[in-house]
Formats: sequence, C-alpha cells, structure tokens
Amino acid sequence: MYALLRVLARLALRWYYRDIDVEGLEHLPSRRPLLLAVNHPNALVDALLVGCIVPRRVMITAKSTLFANPIGAAFLRWVSVVPLRRASDESDLSDTPNPARNRGTFEAVHEALRGGGAVLVFPEGITHDEPWLAPLKTGAARMALHSKKAGDVPELTIVPIGLTFERKEAPRTRVLVRIGEPIALADWQPPPGIAAAQALTSEIEARLRAVTPNYSSTDDAARAVRLASLIASIFDEAPRITAAGRSLGIEAAIARRIKRMEDALGGDSALRARATSLEERLDALGRDIRSRGILVEDVAISRDILPGIKFSLREGWLLLIGGPIALWGWINHWLPIHAARAVAMHSIDSAADPAMRTLVAGSAFVLLTYFAQSAVVFALWGGWMALAYLVSLPIAGDVNFVLADRIRRVRRRAHAYFVFRRDPALQTRWLAAIDALRAEVVRLDRALADRSEPPGQ
Repeated sequence: MYALLRVLARLALRWYYRDIDVEGLEHLPSRRPLLLAVNHPNALVDALLVGCIVPRRVMITAKSTLFANPIGAAFLRWVSVVPLRRASDESDLSDTPNPARNRGTFEAVHEALRGGGAVLVFPEGITHDEPWLAPLKTGAARMALHSKKAGDVPELTIVPIGLTFERKEAPRTRVLVRIGEPIALADWQPPPGIAAAQALTSEIEARLRAVTPNYSSTDDAARAVRLASLIASIFDEAPRITAAGRSLGIEAAIARRIKRMEDALGGDSALRARATSLEERLDALGRDIRSRGILVEDVAISRDILPGIKFSLREGWLLLIGGPIALWGWINHWLPIHAARAVAMHSIDSAADPAMRTLVAGSAFVLLTYFAQSAVVFALWGGWMALAYLVSLPIAGDVNFVLADRIRRVRRRAHAYFVFRRDPALQTRWLAAIDALRAEVVRLDRALADRSEPPGQ
C-alpha cells in the first residue's frame, strides 16, 4: 500500500507542480536511521514531497486531530503515520500539558529508528503561510534524545530539509527541496549550562534556516523573489525551451546572494544608493519588456530567418508526435481535474488549501474516472482492451501536462520573435540595457565582496 501511494503521490505532484528541483541529496545517508526535520509551509503536500524524494520508506508524524475518525486513523497507521499530540491539542488548556501525552509516539519513533528507518517530523508544529520559519518546538529534539539515551540507535542522524514553493497555491509552478547539513547525534554535545533538548532544537533551527527562505515580511519576500527572477533572466541568454523552464534553485541561490549583499551594505550610503538605483532600473526594464508580452530571458533570441525555421520545425514535430497523445490525456482528465480544482477553491482559509485539496480530491476523482471508464471498455471489448486503455490514461495525462507547458513557452518565444522581426531597434535597445545592468550587477557584487573581506586578505 505504501509503495502504491508513493507512486500515486509522485504522479499527483508531477501533475500539479511544473518542476520539483532537489538539492543536497548527498547529505542524505542511505543506511543510517534518520530523523528528517522539515519546515511546514504547505500542509499535506510537504509530507508527500518528502515521502517521494527520500528513497526509503518514511514514517510520518502528524497532528493527533487527524486521527479523530476511526476509519481514517486506521488508514493513516496502515501507511506509517503516527499521531503526535501537541500541547494545544490538550482537552483542558488551563491544566499543565501532560508530558507523557506522546509516550506511545516516542516509542513508535524509537522502534522505527532502531530498525534503521526514517522518520519525518515538522518541528514548527504548525503549517503556515508566513515567509519565515516559525519558532521550533522541542518535540524533534526530544525524540532524538530519547533514542540516543536508549543507546540502541548509535548512528542516528538528524537531516534538515527545506521546502520552498514559487507559489504553493498555484498549479504548474515550481518547488525547491534543499537537504541541509546533517547532525550526527553521536558527535553532538550541548553547550555547557543549556538543556540538551533546547540546545538541540536551536541547532536544528539553525540548520533549517540555512535551507529555507526567511524574510521579515511578505513584501520583503515578494521583492526578493522579483529581483532574483529578474537577475536570473538577464544572465540567462535565450535559454533552451523545456517544459520545466529555469530551476527555482537558481533563483533561490540568487535571492540568498542578494540577502548577503544587502547585509554587507551596512551604513555605506554610496553603495546603498547604487543598489537602490540598480533595483529601480531592473524593475523599470522588467516592466517595459513584460508590457510587450515578452519574457526578459527571450530578449536575446535570434531574429534571423534560419533559426526561426529550425525552431518551427522542431516544435512542430514535437506537437505532431505528442499532440494526439496530449489530446487523449486532456479529454480523459478534464472533468476530474476541473472538478477537483472547483472543490479546492471553495472556502479557502489558507494558501496551503488549494494544492492540498486539489491533490486529494484530484487523486480520488481521477481514480474513480479511470475505473469507471475501464469498466465500460471491459464490458464492450474485454479485459485486454480495458487493461491497455487503463495503462494509456496516466501516460497520456503526463504528456498532456508536459506538452501544455511547452506550448505555452513556445507561444511566448514565437511572440518575441515576431515582435523583434517587426521592430529590430526595440531588441537592440533592450539588449544594450541588459548588458549595462548585467555589468552593474557584477560590479556591485564585487564591491560588496571586497567590502566584506577581512583586512589583510
């Protein structure tokens, strides 16, 4: 059942998100018992992502309120989900929370770790929409220390995993998963005078912050994302067209670089003025280019006839081959997916709701549609035809999503080509502006790097 759910989760995630980029897989030990400490921006989607990315069976800890329904509770336990009772879940908040409320869960986690397993914990304790890491609870640290104290999990390793969503509520957007530096618990010792659980929680938090974006406000987050995208675009000269497009990891790395640059500005008014001027020029150019329906990264495309012909032949051939398959996928998935989206967009309380509800409802609706259609085919043409029909559906669905993304990208590139064919001076002007901005980004970066270097180096 776990293996089947993992396959379904991978398919659902691939259909909802355009690209899921993973960095730092080398930090994930293949055999050691693992406690996976993950930030929690997107409810159920976060657990699905980690379960699909980690190449091992993962036990998931989840809030105990999900186990209120007996049937649901039995299913969750069947697929390796264990309840974690938070202090806020206590029936009487006026009383001191019972420290033994999670004894059974701690023992289940310990048993899994002793067997060399992997356990997923969300140490924030809540899922939220804020652009920063919420204060961590001590539960993950206490689980790790509980197993360490038992003495039978000698290689226990805590691995921080950061999840970053381009727009978590929007279909066909991008996701970045960053796996950070692990903590080998056997080598870790708390600083003198600090309780072990609190010290380990602080260490986990520091490592989670290193792999997650943390901004003081949503406006700061939006600004960083905008600038990172613009800078990535001006350095990305006419990139090859792919369905996924540019990795979110590239823009996230640039956003981190921008943050370090701004921290290095300090009180240097001259450098700060240069940075402000650069940002204003980037924004102005971006608005000018977008007003023509063109992507910044497409400004550098060739407007010659021969590259245009090659482009048309290549994309036309892909459309000719993949188009019928994609159409088959669109016909068979339009109704269940749009029904799931309608359910997802009803009465939204959080930005995490649309993705979570779409994935859950969409999986149910798609499976029901598959079985109903296959049953009809079976009744009309027999078992082998029904089996072939059933196998074709997810393949065609995959092709539909990938080709639809590519077609949207092709249309933007073709639009840019014809605009520049009509107005070559516009492309020349924008290219000159991009060259100047690119040079200023490099100069400012070097100036800030020189400023932050210690004297004598």
